[in-house]
Amino acid sequence: MLRTIVTLLLVAIAALSVNAADITVAADGTGDVRTVQAAIDRVPINNKKRFVIAIKPGMYVEQVRVPANKPYVSFIGTDAAKTIIAFSLSNKEAGSTSASYAVYIGGHDFYAENVTFENSFGQGSQAVAVLVEADRSIFNKCRFLGWQDTLYAKNGRQYYVDSYIEGHVDYIFGMASAVFENCHIHSKADGYITAPMRFAADEPAGFIFHKCRVTSNNTKNGIYLGRPWRDYGRTVFLNTELDADIRKEGWHHWEPHREKTAYFAEYGSTGKGSNPEARVAWTKKLGDSDIKVFSVEYFLSGKDGWDPYKSNNFDWQEKTPPDWKLVTWNEVMKQKPLWYQTDEAARIGDQLLLYQKSNGGFEKNIDMALMLTKGEREKLAASRDDIRETTIDNKATYTQIDYLGKLITASMLKASPPGNLPKYKDAYLKGVDYLLSSQYENGGFPQFFPLKKGYYTHITYNDDAMIGVLELLRDISEKADDHKFIDEERRKKCEAAVEKGLTLTIKLQVSVKGKPTIWAAQYDEVTLQPAKARAFEPISLTGGESVAIIKFLMGVKQPSKEVIAAIESSIAWYQKNRITGFKLDRKMTPEGWKYSLVKDPTATPLWGRFYELSTMKPVFVGRDSIIKYDIKDLDPERASGYTWYVSSPQNLIEKDYPKWKQRVASGKP
Repeated sequence: MLRTIVTLLLVAIAALSVNAADITVAADGTGDVRTVQAAIDRVPINNKKRFVIAIKPGMYVEQVRVPANKPYVSFIGTDAAKTIIAFSLSNKEAGSTSASYAVYIGGHDFYAENVTFENSFGQGSQAVAVLVEADRSIFNKCRFLGWQDTLYAKNGRQYYVDSYIEGHVDYIFGMASAVFENCHIHSKADGYITAPMRFAADEPAGFIFHKCRVTSNNTKNGIYLGRPWRDYGRTVFLNTELDADIRKEGWHHWEPHREKTAYFAEYGSTGKGSNPEARVAWTKKLGDSDIKVFSVEYFLSGKDGWDPYKSNNFDWQEKTPPDWKLVTWNEVMKQKPLWYQTDEAARIGDQLLLYQKSNGGFEKNIDMALMLTKGEREKLAASRDDIRETTIDNKATYTQIDYLGKLITASMLKASPPGNLPKYKDAYLKGVDYLLSSQYENGGFPQFFPLKKGYYTHITYNDDAMIGVLELLRDISEKADDHKFIDEERRKKCEAAVEKGLTLTIKLQVSVKGKPTIWAAQYDEVTLQPAKARAFEPISLTGGESVAIIKFLMGVKQPSKEVIAAIESSIAWYQKNRITGFKLDRKMTPEGWKYSLVKDPTATPLWGRFYELSTMKPVFVGRDSIIKYDIKDLDPERASGYTWYVSSPQNLIEKDYPKWKQRVASGKP
């Protein structure tokens, strides 16, 4: 009865979706577009409502990507056997299993009905038909065709119902929390059905097969129900008909020690492949009271209470943020240590190899964690020698090097380091060499290298560019945890570069009327005088970037009297120039948002982003380069488009400074 209700609800949802199609794909030209990707390209970025793509019967030979910034997408076909998205791409050609996808689903709350997903590469390599890392995804009456690594259920929560999945080696694998209900699972030769991944016993990931049917053909030695891709991998078969040549032991450990941690279980298995007495001893034994936690409603509920059974699911999804989201480039440096051992971390590392230019540098403002297509990878490879835009601006280059350091360190901890490890090391070293070669003889770093005409040649502290480089080079020179593998010759070069940068930084502290203050955002590389950059970035002191400079100085293990004096005097400047009793307020006007300071005795102290040297007043500058002394006089575009007040110095004064004082007083490095 429950099965019937669920089917009716899904059919109702699909019917509504077809009738409300936003765009129709037809290979024969009778629709709005001829390709599935062309339809996806029309989905608004960060859309807030369901976008339905109706796909007419046909063979769509293309690599398809639903990116992470396009949620709430539906693929609706009428007959999975006749509506086929197929692409041939192997691990060997793509460079990694993750990149070998025919279809990639990254946007959360994806729904597919009556569609076949196929990687037509064949045998001999991993070749993914669908890679799904979108939370709250549903596949209803779909087919997944391939051989090795057919369905990469990579992350998030996923529900598969009334669907067909085939392959022969690890053809359902990943770290998702996925339920397969009433699905047909078919092994086309000897191998393993599942390869689940978890890093700890309390992680929610796992594959649950409920009332499925497992079949096989062309088997010689039989097939395994699964093997753990990582130590705590979990797969459970519930009330499933094993009408296949299942090996009597049922499960494989992959590595012997994983017998202690893997979670493999069956309950209510039937058919010729069912043999509970002969299964390996380390599988879990389930009773009637144990299986509730593996129900759809429980296993996929998460913190938000998602229930794929509910007929109003789409409306609920649009109102409820998902539990899980993809790691973006801005978040790659914030992950737990074990994450850097994952396939996802390696996939991003592989992409960095493509983004890196031939001089070792990287360009800025690119989310290098976003999944690439084959065409994009080829385009990047072809532009490798275009080095005009390599930079340290907006955290470029030094962040990529730092990430590679984490990836290399994590790779070296694996029992079997990945094949790309030498390439990661090569890219890391080229990046370090790029930074070292870009340093001026006086110790400064330009914003762009090779040098680019304009303010880009200035010694740049703006957006923490030079400090970011010096922090990385110091970590390397001091053999920090993620940089111990570097050769001694380069380590010494990094040490020398840091010393030059430190000496220059002390020298560049601005004195006004003989009294040391803080720093400017950029300096002329020849005269070493404070310099202007963009029209709204005048010659001035910077209340924002000086915080990172002071923290860098506080990181000196054996500070000289010059370093100590620079820190003490800059802290004194911050204490003197704080703005108290006011908060930044904004109001909408016909022209746009207008900002002003309003009285608030409880407000956190503020400092201006820029201070005029002659008056020591905060200044505000529009694209007309005219200095104003009150933010309310700025046009809405510039007032909203820049950070004109900062509060970060407060933590510097209250937390970092006392700790530094205590350390210096104790004489500890």
